[in-house]
Amino acid sequence: MTIRTKVWLLVAVSVIVTAGATFWLRIYAMRRELIRQALASADEIADDIRQTLERFDADAEDRDLAIALSNYINRHPRIQRLQLVIEREGATRIFAQRGEATEITRLGAIPREPIIGPYTRKATEGDDLHVVTRNVDLKGPWTAVLSMNWSLGPVQSVITVTERWSLLLGIGQLMVLMLLTGIIIDRVVLRRLDILARAMRDVESGDMDRRVPTEMNDEVGRLSHGFNRMLEQLSTANREIHAFNQRLAREIEIATQDLSRKNMALEQLNRLLNELRRENASKVRMATLGQLAAQLAHEIGTPLSSVSGHLQLALSQRDLPPSLRERLDVSTREIARIGRIVRDYLDSTRSLEAELKPVSLRQVLTEAVEVTRGGELGSDKTLTLDLPEDPPDFVTDPGLLRQIVINLLSNALDAVEHAGLVTLAAQSLDGQVLITVRDTGTGIAPEDLRRIFEPFYTTKGRGKGTGLGLAICRELAKALGGTIAVESTPGQGSAFTLRLPRSGGTQAEPASPRVAAGGAA
Repeated sequence: MTIRTKVWLLVAVSVIVTAGATFWLRIYAMRRELIRQALASADEIADDIRQTLERFDADAEDRDLAIALSNYINRHPRIQRLQLVIEREGATRIFAQRGEATEITRLGAIPREPIIGPYTRKATEGDDLHVVTRNVDLKGPWTAVLSMNWSLGPVQSVITVTERWSLLLGIGQLMVLMLLTGIIIDRVVLRRLDILARAMRDVESGDMDRRVPTEMNDEVGRLSHGFNRMLEQLSTANREIHAFNQRLAREIEIATQDLSRKNMALEQLNRLLNELRRENASKVRMATLGQLAAQLAHEIGTPLSSVSGHLQLALSQRDLPPSLRERLDVSTREIARIGRIVRDYLDSTRSLEAELKPVSLRQVLTEAVEVTRGGELGSDKTLTLDLPEDPPDFVTDPGLLRQIVINLLSNALDAVEHAGLVTLAAQSLDGQVLITVRDTGTGIAPEDLRRIFEPFYTTKGRGKGTGLGLAICRELAKALGGTIAVESTPGQGSAFTLRLPRSGGTQAEPASPRVAAGGAA
């Protein structure tokens, strides 16, 4: 068998195997993805039907449930059948099938096997059906089982058509590729190898003057040139090639080491550049926030003065109940604090300077809890204050500290769900005061944990947070000479810890302008 035949066979086998494997993998991946998407859609529709049924009142009639099932069949053409079996004193079956009237059947007590999960079976008419079952927790003491037949016929049709066309196109592509590859290899390699083989046979017969043309400077041309030089200076050429290979290996090793060092330096520079970019973006956002807040402060100054005046008039009445007078006092102090912040912005956008003075830790934290409880604290959420018997007094700005704690408590209450618990605790340790806000919420994902203190970055949905609360808390903590850190485990809750010096702190650098941050991160 000649080398030409071997090369042609090798090209044919390689192209056939490669194209066949590519075709099979493409069809397999396409089939898997289409079926996966169809099954995912079926699960989503089944969950949506289950949630719709669970929203019905306990006194809802079976006819209302039947109408809901019929509406889903009409809305989703791939649903072939819906069946709902409700276990009450006996059992009631609601059966809705496409093209037929919905049936409601009263049955006796029937045993029900535990649901293992969705499964796929072949329908009698030859169309693939995906059967999905769900437990439905109806309101009241009733339980039910939902069964949905989801048609996979459209997906199978798309897969069949795609396989047919892919096969035809693959065959055509295979033939063209084999033909072009064979022609190129024959012209570029095989013919020139035939010339070299004839020259070698001539040399073997004793014709030492035979030479091979070396017009092209490619692999075959270099081979021909080496063949010619071999006849003239075989030993010299071998030594030169050996020395050249050694020198080239050393140069490649040196170049590789140098390139590795440069790559490491470049990676470090890239990390530094990214950190500088993030820091610069954070500062730009805070500067923009300061300008916007200054404009808002000018606009809300007059209404705040009016509210403060009305509160003072209300406090001047002598027949006020003590509890109402206490709440009005708290409101007056908070309005005064907001007014002070507004005045700070109206004066200038100077750097924030804390007004340090001795404060009672118990009083500040109690006021923060009262303000938070006076907001939208749901009846199913619990906010507790855990303080030592004799909490230490220390030097700080009470207004800034109260603002930080209120923001952290608001974020924690937003993070917990039904029956959630938020705990505010404090302790003195090594000349520092540690204030911890801990919740039993959903926690923070690791990818979000690195960025939650960046301005305008929020993990809440649209319209539920501005992404400013935690950024402002960090700036206020710096103004008080302290730090704020977070520990969180997804699904188990989060804990924000504020560390402040007991004797008051000095700022390493001026903090951003004060912002009345009522919004959460």
